[in-house]
Formats: sequence, C-alpha cells, structure tokens
Amino acid sequence: MSMLNRGKRYIGLFAIILLLISAYLFLTKEDHKREMGQQNRYELGILNGLTEKKLFFRDSLKYQMDSVMLQLHKNTQYSDKYRYYTNRRMLQKAQMFSYDYASQFSHKMCVLSDRIGDENMIAESRILSSFYLAQACLFVEALDTLKSVRLDSPNLNDSILALYYFYNGITYQRLAVYASDSVNAQKYNNIGNEMFLKSLDYSDNDGVKNFALGRIYGRRGQFDVAQRYFEKSLEFIGRDDNILYTLANASLGKCFKHQGLHEEATRYYIEATKNDILNAQNSSIAIIDLTEHIFKQYHQMRDVIRFLNLAIENGEYYGMRSQITHIDKIVPNISEKKLSQMRILICFFVTIIATFLIYILYTLFRNEKNRKQLESYLSTSEKVKEENSLLREENERLSRTSMLLRDSNKLKDAYLGKLLESNSELTNMFEEFAIKADQKLRIAQYEQIQKSIRELQKCFSKKEQLDRLDELFMSMFPTFITDFNALLMPEHRKQESEALLTPSMRIFALIRLGITSNQQIARVLNYTYNTILNYRVRVRAMAINPDTFEQDVTKIGL
Repeated sequence: MSMLNRGKRYIGLFAIILLLISAYLFLTKEDHKREMGQQNRYELGILNGLTEKKLFFRDSLKYQMDSVMLQLHKNTQYSDKYRYYTNRRMLQKAQMFSYDYASQFSHKMCVLSDRIGDENMIAESRILSSFYLAQACLFVEALDTLKSVRLDSPNLNDSILALYYFYNGITYQRLAVYASDSVNAQKYNNIGNEMFLKSLDYSDNDGVKNFALGRIYGRRGQFDVAQRYFEKSLEFIGRDDNILYTLANASLGKCFKHQGLHEEATRYYIEATKNDILNAQNSSIAIIDLTEHIFKQYHQMRDVIRFLNLAIENGEYYGMRSQITHIDKIVPNISEKKLSQMRILICFFVTIIATFLIYILYTLFRNEKNRKQLESYLSTSEKVKEENSLLREENERLSRTSMLLRDSNKLKDAYLGKLLESNSELTNMFEEFAIKADQKLRIAQYEQIQKSIRELQKCFSKKEQLDRLDELFMSMFPTFITDFNALLMPEHRKQESEALLTPSMRIFALIRLGITSNQQIARVLNYTYNTILNYRVRVRAMAINPDTFEQDVTKIGL
C-alpha cells in the first residue's frame, strides 16, 4: 500500500509539472519565435561582422571626399566640366552619407552648371540635389528644387526628363511614408505613381524602368507583381549604383514580407543593409526595416538592439534628426515586449513556488494522516513494535527530507528575491533611459543620448552580467569557493585571496543551482557548447574523486 501511495504521489507531482509547463507555453504562445533559416543566420553573422567595421568604411569615404575637395581647390587648371562631373560623382556617394557633404557637392554642381550654361547640366544638378533633401525629410525644399527645373526648354534630352520624373516619384512616395494621415499618404502615393509612369516614357535604362514599375505596383498593394519587377531590376542594377541597389533590395524584401515569405524578406533586407554598410551609407531605411522584421518574426533581441543602435547612430551622423523618426514607431513595441516577457516569467516562477509549497503541505498532511491510521489499526504489541520501528525509520527519512525541502525553499526564496530585485533594477533602468532619451530627443541633445546609450551598453556588458551572476550566487553560497577547492587536488586549487568565480567555477555554480544541460549553461554564460563540455571534462579530471565530483558539487551548502 505504501508503494502504491508513493507511486500515486509521484504521478500527481508529474501531472502538476506538466500542467505548469502547459500553462507557461499557453501564456507565451505569441512569443514563440520563428526559426531563422541556416543561410540567413550565416548572412546575419556576416552582417554583424560588418557592423564592427562600419567606422572603417565611413572614415575611408570621408577621407576620399576630403581628398577630392582639396584636390579641386588646389588645382586651378581643371575645367568647369571636369569639376562638375567630379562633384556629381561625389554627390552620388554623399547623398546617403552626410547631409553636410551632400549639400556642399550639390551647391558646387549648381554653381558650375550655371557658369557652364548647359541646360541639361543645370537641370541635372537641381534634380540630383533634390534627393539628399528628401533623404533628410526636407520635402518642401526638395519639391521646390525639382520645380525650379525648366521643362519647357527644347534642349533637354530624354535621359534628363526621365531622371526628373523618377526623382519626383521617389520624393512623393517618401513623403507619403511620413504623412500624418492616410488621406495625404494616398494622395502622395498616387502622385508618385504618376511621376514614375511619366519617367517610363523617356527612360531607356532597364534597371530604372523595372524599379519604377515595382514601386508603382507595390504602392497599389500588388506585391506579387511588384516582386517580379524588382527582381528584374536587380538584373540590370549594378552594385556601383549603391543607392538604387539598396532601394531595390529593401523594396523586394518588403514585397516578400507582405506575401508572408519571411525568409526571403530577411535575405533581401540583410543584403540591402550590407550594401549600405559597405558603401558607408548612413540611411536608416534598410536597417530599420531589417530591425522591425527580425523583432516581429524572430524575436532576436540581441540583434534588434544592435541594429536599432546602429540606425540611431546613422541618423545622428547624417546630421538630421528626421532621419531617425521612424525608429519611434518600433521602440515602444520592443519595450512592451520585454516588459511582457518579464511579467510572464515572474508570474510563472511565483506559480511554481506556490504549487510546490501546496504540494509539500499536502504531502505532510497525508503522511500525518497515514501515521495515525497505522497506529489505530495495530493491535498486538509485536505489531506495534514492528510498526513503531518502521515509523521511526520513516520519520527519520521524512525529517531529512523536510530539512532538504526547507533548505531548498530557502534557496528558492533567496533566488527569487534576488531575481525580482534584479528585474526591478533592470525595469527601472530601462524606464529611466526611455524617459531621458525621449526628453533629450525632443531638445536635440544627441551627444547626451549617445552617452546614455554607452552607459546602458556598459551596464549590459558581458563582464557586468557575469559579475552580477557571481554576486548573486556568492550571496547564497558564501563558502562555495572554499568548498569547491576542497574537492580538487591541491595543485589545482584556486588561491583563497581571489574572491571572484573563475569561468570553470561559474559552470559548476550553475550545476549547483540545478542547471546541468551543456546547452543551457552555454546560453547563460554566452560560451559555446564545446567550451562548456571541455571545461567539465577538464575540471573533473582535477578532482580528488572524479567519479562523484559533480554529485559532490550539488551537495555544497547543504
């Protein structure tokens, strides 16, 4: 009967655990991330490597532009036409690099074209100047610049007319994105489509024509048709035309996203962002689209935060605050997601502890009831003696079990308290950062925001997180280092004067907390699976009793 009751208790405990797991999966079902494909994970790794070199690409382009400007200034023998085409080439590189550089090259182009007197050059200089103004969200200035082009001139060739209508289409469609209401957005999109259609009458560039058709159908919501045109345009657009190449890839990614083909969308968003970084382009369009897509589809928060910071940095470097206004649309969603996950995690842990406490109380009550029933049914002295002996042994086991349970409860209570304290600290830190960042953005204190971001990054550095883990663990097991050293051979023991955990000690500290899976330990400590495996094998070989070493570690502090 005792074995039967014990089996029923184990079945009940197992059912409770399954119920808790099911409840957790139900509460977090919306948070289950989509698994990113292997190829996209590989490309994302390359992109992360490129972000570390973005300053090199940026400085290289800045040096090139400064050198060209200095060369044109020193050499007075260059003709006006040579100077015009040199400034035109630099403007195309600077349009999405820096507002200041773009405005300088644009101004020089306009002055030189007026001096030369060529109507096509005059028109071209104004048309190309409109793009960097639209890039900076100065739409009124961009449209005024385009309106200054004299279309009634009989000397304008078809390529200039095609360029004029194409850039009008780009400007109006970008204006539609920033429109505050759907009526104006639709109006600007329609005007943009009309301009793209007019550009087709004059253009002989297959890449530009297919791109324009893709934008037209994309704004109409016919994403499958737009996709085919964008794919066709990429067959003709070279990587040297980095602006159009980025726009085509980002637009193609958006088409796949609206069709529910998220892996393909991710691939083209990554390609657009890689092209921007390689060409030192500080446009936030592609990287914000990539950030929002990764956040909504894959929930890879580490990449989301990295790319979000890069987008903000790009906008600040470009020199116009309006470059980063679109970021405001996704930051609240990210903050809400993190808070939601934190609330669910806290509720789940509280539920687990409450359930186990109820189960322990039920077990104690059941044992007490069984003991009384056993005493009432025993009649003979021999049976009483035998049963009393059994009861004493059972009580001793229960006492040891109760002590272990009390120690376990104390450990869980301490761990939960520290966890709640840490989570509260992180929540306050994020809320304070969000409030200060919003205030500083409103008054354009970009350097202060950058400083706040660096401080936040410092708080979340790997070393800080490991130090926090060490502090939390050592507060619960103050003699862990001494007890751990006692399990090792003398020549492998750590010096007593060292107060922090070593990497190998952190691994066995997590094992002491009940985290035994190499994959789980690797995720917590941000190590590789093989690193964790090698550490466990190597340290076990240093132990006095290798066969029981890990079991001995789990008994530290009891």
